[in-house]
Amino acid sequence: MPLLTTSEDFLLAAKHAEIAALQQLQVNCRLVGRVTELIHELQRERGLSNIYLVSDGQRYAQQRADELEVSGIAQQQFRQTLTELSESDSLALSTRLLSSLAFVIQCLEGIDALRAQVTARKVSASENTALYSRLITGLLTVIFEAADIADDPEITRALVALFNFVQGKEYAGQERAMGLIGFTSGSFSNALQDKVHELLDAQERCFGIFTEFSTSIPKARWNQLEGCEATSELERLRKMIERYRAEDALPTSISEVWYEVATRRIDEMQSIELDMTADLMELCEKKINTAEEDLRLHREHLKDLADISEPPESPLSLLPQSNLNTDNSLTPGVNVKLARSISDLVQGQAERLQRISSELAEARQALDERKLIDKAKGMLIQSKGITEEEAYRHLRQAAMDSNKRIVEVAMNVISVAGMLTSR
Repeated sequence: MPLLTTSEDFLLAAKHAEIAALQQLQVNCRLVGRVTELIHELQRERGLSNIYLVSDGQRYAQQRADELEVSGIAQQQFRQTLTELSESDSLALSTRLLSSLAFVIQCLEGIDALRAQVTARKVSASENTALYSRLITGLLTVIFEAADIADDPEITRALVALFNFVQGKEYAGQERAMGLIGFTSGSFSNALQDKVHELLDAQERCFGIFTEFSTSIPKARWNQLEGCEATSELERLRKMIERYRAEDALPTSISEVWYEVATRRIDEMQSIELDMTADLMELCEKKINTAEEDLRLHREHLKDLADISEPPESPLSLLPQSNLNTDNSLTPGVNVKLARSISDLVQGQAERLQRISSELAEARQALDERKLIDKAKGMLIQSKGITEEEAYRHLRQAAMDSNKRIVEVAMNVISVAGMLTSR
């Protein structure tokens, strides 16, 4: 980096830093696009594998084999993106993002062994769902970390919307998987019914945050999907699960109807996802172009002003002291127009940064709240020896009982745990 000595140098360096940060965001967003594609294929693979397992290999064997090829391509593309990123050292700024990717790669290294177990029917549908969901959760964390380190308000909002939409879609995928287990076996245990209900609640939370942060077009498409025939049919099947009793007889053929309807809805979600990731990349490109144009204009403006010749002592110095404002501190011979212009640019940049900081804080609120809730869940899991779903149920019930938001209850849990630890 060249030596920075003047205010002009630092002003232009700040704009260069802004462009570099936006380019890093663009890299992260490209990675997010690959992640969403891989998640979608793994969700399909998980669903087909469950049908195959629950039916003892009698159903969807060919469909699963076809999906394994498509999923393998998505996996290769994801790894290729990682290779390109590592070659350019573009991820060096984010330790947490790199840690999330390390977890994902570790899970992917065992995916072929899991697929072989499914083919040989050496794993149960529930175990299969849990293992695929673990990998998908890791991929979702990559999206979360990309959103968490973003420092542009508009891009952060877009990433928050995308993360919650993909998270909601994952809960929809898990619902599809749980429904397949029940319908293919012809029965739903109380635990399975409770799990489906929890997944419905989780979807509602995620899509609520998505709606809050999304732009108008994806939001309109989502509202249209929620009112379509496939969603209505899915609601009827959900009611069937909710009302199921042990003495009821369920035709196992309903499993294929359930899978087809749930898949149609999830595929439509992916279409919305693809549009959102494309919009995200377009937004990054637009912001980079705007910042580069601002840099060009700054340079030209400063150059033009520097070329303006003024007498060694500005006529402004002859004005009464009260009319000089801040220029009375200038050394005789200084180009007053240039100094004023730099001052205006610096002040404008400061005001812009303040505005961005306020907007960024608002956009990051949903991410910060999720961190608190996850931390509180972790504490409950550790102290009570319960599952993540049970921990969330505890938080939700406490929030309902006290008429508070879940994040407020989470903060209380963290505070109490901190006091106990300090003692």
